[in-house]
Amino acid sequence: MDRQDSGAIGRAETKVAREAERSEAAAVVWAELEQQRREVDDRTARLRALRLARDAPRAD
Repeated sequence: MDRQDSGAIGRAETKVAREAERSEAAAVVWAELEQQRREVDDRTARLRALRLARDAPRAD
């Protein structure tokens, strides 16, 4: 194997490693965004329930 071939292999391996690292980072970011979305949805549902309970006609 000559130097050019090993250099090309090294660059290809580096490219694959970088892509894998970016993919892992993207997965972490997506998981954080999904968690934030769930938290917002939970808060929205809680506040909606409180508002509906407050505005419901009372059976006094």
